Order: sequence, then structure tokens, then C-alpha cells
Amino acid sequence: MTNPLNLDLRSRAELLTYLVASHFVARQMTGAWLSHDHVVESTKIWFIANGRDTDILQRVMLASRALEIAEQIEVDSPLIFHPGQLTSMFCENLRLDFRSPIAQELYQRCLTRLINSRWF
Repeated sequence: MTNPLNLDLRSRAELLTYLVASHFVARQMTGAWLSHDHVVESTKIWFIANGRDTDILQRVMLASRALEIAEQIEVDSPLIFHPGQLTSMFCENLRLDFRSPIAQELYQRCLTRLINSRWF
């Protein structure tokens, strides 16, 4: 039996994608990545919007990977985000819009990272 507070692979990838996308929005708006406080707040926003919860260890592990992934994406294949493209990644309720090609690309990279790290 699985722990109901543990997220499945898809949910972990979605949260990680949300946090990576949030880092890119912050980077474009301020020139800096999200602060630790803002990462915590973004994590809370995702959980509220998705009606989910999980143990603190999963939250910390995912949140700590988000910046690393965002930095790696910026180095490996810099995505050129225009303000309209960034906002198109999100729906009005602050959820990611997976119809957006950028959100799909970020999701795939996050999912691949989780699978390659064998943390699923």
C-alpha cells in the first residue's frame, strides 16, 4: 500500500515543472532565480491549486532540484522566453497549461530527470 501523502511520478514531474517554470518567470522579471522563500510559497500554491499534499521530504527534494534543472536548461539550451510565452505557460488559476509547447518541453525535461535519477 502506498502512502497517500506521497506523490506519484506524474505529480512529482508536474510540481517540478511548475517550480522550474516559476524560476524562469522570476529570472525574466527580476534577473534572479526564485529565493528560497519564494520556492516554498510556489510549492504551497501548487499544492493548493491541485488539492494535493505530500510529506515534507518530497517537497524539499523536488524544490531543491528545481533550481538545478532551471540552471541546466539555461546552460544546455537557452530557451528564449518572451513575456507572452512565459505567461502562456500558466492558466488563470496559476496552474501550468500543458497545451503550451514551453510547458510541455519543461515537463519532459523534468520527467526525464526524475526517471534518470531513479527517484520514482
